[in-house]
Amino acid sequence: MVPSAAAATTTATATATDHEPMDPNMTTNVSGSITFRLILISFIGILAIWANHEASKGFNITVVNDAGKHSLARKRFSLFYESNDKATQIVLNTSRFVENLLYPNDQEFLNSKKPINHVILRLAPTNIPAMVVVDSNSQEPHEYIISLSPSLLMKTSKNNEAIVLAVLHGMARMWLWDDGKGATPAVLLNGMVEYISSLAGFTVTQVWKSGVHTPENNEICWKDRDPRRVAGFLRYCDQSKQGGGGGGDGEVIRRLNRRMSNNSSWDDWMMDDALGMAGHHACASYDKMMRQLHLSSSM
Repeated sequence: MVPSAAAATTTATATATDHEPMDPNMTTNVSGSITFRLILISFIGILAIWANHEASKGFNITVVNDAGKHSLARKRFSLFYESNDKATQIVLNTSRFVENLLYPNDQEFLNSKKPINHVILRLAPTNIPAMVVVDSNSQEPHEYIISLSPSLLMKTSKNNEAIVLAVLHGMARMWLWDDGKGATPAVLLNGMVEYISSLAGFTVTQVWKSGVHTPENNEICWKDRDPRRVAGFLRYCDQSKQGGGGGGDGEVIRRLNRRMSNNSSWDDWMMDDALGMAGHHACASYDKMMRQLHLSSSM
């Protein structure tokens, strides 16, 4: 582009010399025109990049810092996550992971994909009981608010890991087919979120409380109040489907989430269907394995 523009300048100068005295402002005007065109092309390129970036998200993202005006958490969030757009990138990365996990490129799952138009990542004004809380906006369809506790910004080390894990939990809750309306048991949702986190590479430590693995009764282990134990059960079921090899790929929660999308209320048969067998049979098998592991570790 620049060589052709230079040629244009030469031609314009020659013509002016043949017919009339050269205007001393002409070269300056042509150079200004070239500069304008370069700026215009750059601007169009930036717009294209921005458009591709927006298209890749699939939803709008708003980052809000509602922490106390002079609080350390507010300052840290602004410096490390707002000013450099890192908060937006974390939302995109965690959302992409959960979305691809729950809705792979398979029409069977894509047909049940949850619609999401807008995500608001918000640093809450004060500390909240959980590290992250997800709410749906009743006034705006398919809009979700992910609130982070300011306490996440007060740790002296591994700040970023804590923030990423909190946003990942929020994204998992957002993409799962339950908006806090109570259709799916909260204990199961918490376990599904925990399992998704483990598939993303975050360590989930399995726990063994003395005695029998019993949440509310002796059969339904996926109703345990400890999300780590529910996540352990879901991992076990995934590994069983794969013949005992590998760490599982989330097939059980994909199938379960699809059942949740088609039902306004919960029924235990949905878990049976996702597992491909009666839930209490799967729990009995899992409990047996955990007992054996517990006995082996205590010897």
